[in-house]
Amino acid sequence: MPAPALESVKDLRGAAALRDVLGEELRADRWRVGERLPTERELGARYGVARNTVRRALAALESQGLIHRHVGRGTFRSAPPGAAPTGDESLSPSDVVECRLIFEPEMISLAVARATQADIARMAECLRGTDEATDLTAFEHWDAELHDAFALGTHNGAVLAMSRSLGRVRERTDWGQLKARGNTADRRAVLQEQHHAMVDAVRQRDRAAARRVMREHILFVQGYMFGD
Repeated sequence: MPAPALESVKDLRGAAALRDVLGEELRADRWRVGERLPTERELGARYGVARNTVRRALAALESQGLIHRHVGRGTFRSAPPGAAPTGDESLSPSDVVECRLIFEPEMISLAVARATQADIARMAECLRGTDEATDLTAFEHWDAELHDAFALGTHNGAVLAMSRSLGRVRERTDWGQLKARGNTADRRAVLQEQHHAMVDAVRQRDRAAARRVMREHILFVQGYMFGD
């Protein structure tokens, strides 16, 4: 079956063009969730581009959450990042934080085992964003991006989909109002100390430390959002 827009991709021969074409195919369900995509060599031959171009396009698609890659196993279709479970909007912030307390310590433990250097670089980028944030909106943005980077580092499509489903509560007004209660310099300093400790644990491949700090982090957030 000929690939859509094949000729335009051959003409442009760019990672951005290939990213766009593959992105359209993924969103059109050319590959099912969990299905393995063709190899880099096969994609290069199919679209008439070099393997390094394919690699850059796949990296961009992975950062969008459309695919996940396993070294030695291949590239797989992820669950659509915008897909929300039925009733998602009715979940209470307190229920979501309780779920995160169960879920995220094991999520970051898996990221410790699987994260690539590119994944760790993305975590460091998000960490700089939280360090440099001058207001709550910017801090919340980079805080969410950091947790998403931990999910991406697991290279597990189900984990990524679940993490993003839980993360959507951050976009709601009730979450913002609760989070604003903790927007003090002292609390921000604690959050940042924990963020740095988690990224350091991933760098050091210390699963126990990553799991412990993530649990402490979510308990801290839970305490000031829903405590006295």
